[in-house]
Amino acid sequence: MKMEDIKVLLVDDDVIERKSLKRELTLNRCEYHVVETSTAEEAFVYLDNMTFDVVIIDYHMPKVSGIEAVIRLRNMPTLKHTAIVMVSNNSDEALMLECINAGAQDFLLKSEVTESQLTRTILQSRQRHELEQQLYESYQEVKNLAERDKLTGLHNRYYFDEALVQMLAHQKRHPDELTAVMLFDLDKFKHINDTFGHEMGDKLLVAVADRLLKALRGDTLFARFGGDEFVLACSQLRSIRHVKGLLKRLLKTFETAFVVDKHELFCSCSVGVAIAPANGESSEELLKLADIAMYRAKRSPQLQYCFFEDNMQEAFLSKYKIESELRHAIEHDEFVLHYQPIIDMQSKRVAGAEALIRWPQALTSKNPGVFIPVAEESGLIQAIGKWVLQQAFKDLKKRLREGDSTYVSVNVSPCQLCESSFFSYVESLIKQYKVPASALVFEVTETALLSEDTVTLNTLNSLHELGIRIALDDFGTGFSSISHLLSCPIDIVKIDKSIIQNITCPNSKHKNMLEGLTYLLSQLNISIIAEGIETQEQSALCQRLGIKLAQGFLYYRPASDVELQSLLNNTIEQ
Repeated sequence: MKMEDIKVLLVDDDVIERKSLKRELTLNRCEYHVVETSTAEEAFVYLDNMTFDVVIIDYHMPKVSGIEAVIRLRNMPTLKHTAIVMVSNNSDEALMLECINAGAQDFLLKSEVTESQLTRTILQSRQRHELEQQLYESYQEVKNLAERDKLTGLHNRYYFDEALVQMLAHQKRHPDELTAVMLFDLDKFKHINDTFGHEMGDKLLVAVADRLLKALRGDTLFARFGGDEFVLACSQLRSIRHVKGLLKRLLKTFETAFVVDKHELFCSCSVGVAIAPANGESSEELLKLADIAMYRAKRSPQLQYCFFEDNMQEAFLSKYKIESELRHAIEHDEFVLHYQPIIDMQSKRVAGAEALIRWPQALTSKNPGVFIPVAEESGLIQAIGKWVLQQAFKDLKKRLREGDSTYVSVNVSPCQLCESSFFSYVESLIKQYKVPASALVFEVTETALLSEDTVTLNTLNSLHELGIRIALDDFGTGFSSISHLLSCPIDIVKIDKSIIQNITCPNSKHKNMLEGLTYLLSQLNISIIAEGIETQEQSALCQRLGIKLAQGFLYYRPASDVELQSLLNNTIEQ
């Protein structure tokens, strides 16, 4: 800006001193545009309607003191780019500092004002104010970056934590009110990322954030915690009924498809809710409890949301201990593989062996039925699953080198199958250990097939085309669908022991069911393995029905690889 463009508002109730200041300005070669006023109130009116580069204001004003005037001026939005110069006949240094701290850029003694000094002060004040404004804007930019989620523009966890502390402080002063913390986690978001790519996933997150934001009232605290997690806090609620009403309104927004790049994407979510003061009074505690409740909702297909209950804490702590131990076990190689033989009941020889993970050093639970679900929920199953495959391949290679022809059967988690990189990992192991794919069977449960996940089905088909046989495990328990036998590349069905153990009972419906399944599967050219054979009667009946392969304690319990080696190709004496 050129000097002649400088607009000055001169505020002084003493007309003589005001004219003196104006005269000093007009003596300068450069032209100033000066507007005069005798009161602070008039100055505020001018500033509401006009833009000035500099305000020169007397410290001693009627009704409004200089300090009060500076503070009010600094809070006026129209003064964002305006410098303030305070003038006074008082030379007290403390007074000068007080004015500067209040927001003035400079302080001048009226008795020392000259044309050159006043001009220099105006220029320096403007430059100083511009620098201050740049610093403030930089600070605001950094603050905004620190408090905002870059992708969605929502507040981030840092801001949410700070704001929730303030919200809870208010709640403590109003104990009859409730504060609800709700943690949202999108269901199967990873599948969308794997299917459509991360860019599409990011756009979906933005769409979800926008839709939720529109459904919220203005004073609701709403943030993205990262990944596919969102969190909101709502205060001044009168009852749980109001919380449920808000939840239902928000969940209803997920009923309509999200249109992203012309794709219609349906997305659901699981919500965990913690209430202050009933569940806790600190932000950290409420967020932790909402997280626990959210995982309970995610594990229960019939629940979309779940309120925290005290018994969840104990279950959470138990799982947390197991998860911590699992991390230690992975790092220190504490797992071992045992093998349970699969027997050809006619020849009495070992046809194959199922690899079963064991954790001898576990302090919490050695039962795979307990620690495997924890591994799946925590994501540790990927590392554990890779270890199992690598160890099974290593053991298989050793047996093949010694001339044995039995196959190895490995349990594969649904979490592994939905990983897009799983097939390439298996392919690399086959090349690394030089084992034929025909010597491998991968066992999957129907849980892996229920979601009809595209990645899972593609992975199964690719594995099957590679020569690996696919076995459907635990058939006959829970949800058993014939359609999976037709739509998925199933080579083997393992009939669950809950059926086998009841087939010799009088008038057994289980026997009739097994007979029907045997006929159906033989027509589909699918092999059968009877699980849980414990008696000669069960074995004999299965053979009469045409079942050739079996597994159970009648034959062998799971044993180490060394013990398995001594059993291979030996006739079983019954």
